[in-house]
Amino acid sequence: MTFYAGTMSKPGREDIKEVTTLPELQDVLRILDLPGIAVFMNADQTIADHGTYTNDEGSMDEWKLTWTKIDSDTEVLD
Repeated sequence: MTFYAGTMSKPGREDIKEVTTLPELQDVLRILDLPGIAVFMNADQTIADHGTYTNDEGSMDEWKLTWTKIDSDTEVLD
């Protein structure tokens, strides 16, 4: 199973930092109901090993997600 360490930030909210799978990350983003989320999530469920996505930089709808793939052989501790 592939895990990602990620941080989601939005002005006026505390950052969300977690280690999760891609489907779990997408669930969190859906629950947060962030504007522009459909642009980030693509239909074939692929994601780069690491990156940063920023929605509407500088506007009221700004939010940012930064992630890094964790090697599937790496042990994840709770």
